[in-house]
Amino acid sequence: MEYLSVKETAEKWGVSQALVRRYCGQGRIPNAKHKNGTWLIPEKAKKPDKIDPVLTEKELPVLAKRLVHQKNNRRNYHGLYDYVQIYLTYTSSRMASNRLTMDQMETIFRKGKVRVAFEPMKVSDCIEVLNHFVCVDYIIDHVGEPITQKMLQQLHYTLMFGTVDHRKKQVTPGIYRNASATKRVRKMPDPSKINGCLSSLISSYEALSEIGLAQILDFHVQLEEIVPFEDGNGRIGRLVMFKECLRHGVTPFIIDDKRRSQYLTGIRNWQDDKMTLMQVSAVAQERFERVIALNKLSDFRRADFVDMYAAIERGWHYEDDECDEE
Repeated sequence: MEYLSVKETAEKWGVSQALVRRYCGQGRIPNAKHKNGTWLIPEKAKKPDKIDPVLTEKELPVLAKRLVHQKNNRRNYHGLYDYVQIYLTYTSSRMASNRLTMDQMETIFRKGKVRVAFEPMKVSDCIEVLNHFVCVDYIIDHVGEPITQKMLQQLHYTLMFGTVDHRKKQVTPGIYRNASATKRVRKMPDPSKINGCLSSLISSYEALSEIGLAQILDFHVQLEEIVPFEDGNGRIGRLVMFKECLRHGVTPFIIDDKRRSQYLTGIRNWQDDKMTLMQVSAVAQERFERVIALNKLSDFRRADFVDMYAAIERGWHYEDDECDEE
């Protein structure tokens, strides 16, 4: 495959060099490579179409609009936004071996304090939980925007900044990995191919005319197979998956710790058996729909989240008089 420089591509397309670099950074030119500090663009690459406009708050699906409203207008009540923050952070962090309990994470989120435990806590567990809360805010703030490499890097930077691994220089926040394999993953694309792989993946995904659960899961699986970062890939992937569900009007879902095994099996076998991951996701969607249907969820002043999650598991609904009104 023959490649052109940024300057040559800009002259060919009749645009500025800055715009060509922006296209490359956004992952909108398939198979573009970043080598020795410059971009190499395939000779036969076509000029990207004008990017889809970002959805305004009025154009967002109802659920996304509701989360944006609750995040931006939080006062004294706790509703769906709080549930998403706490439960998404808890379940996704547990898959990444974070040992904090949901009660401890809820206390960190609400009060900025750490509840004392009988066993030692890892400093990184607390820092990553705080960082994950910021990541959830980020995907809600940018829910109407297309996926870009810059978005993935920003999420990773936010998640990993200030952790013990960061300070020990075992991970570089917001920067793609430079190792060809890790202890957990032996087969992955060479670091030099990460940019091109992501560019191709994002371009293909954003070009789809219709995006539903199957397409979102397919993007998620392919992103996990690329393994773009040294650590935190699963959490980044699940954050993006939740965002895309909100963006495209698909019922979002949160994979809990009990279904971790099925979820990971579904990812590994996606190319041969799509039903496993689809079924796990469908069950999680039903659980999330029950959360949405809980009576006056958005009007709760305080909620016993542990009891609420148990009620969701049993398929129960809260009665009006169970709300603890202030």
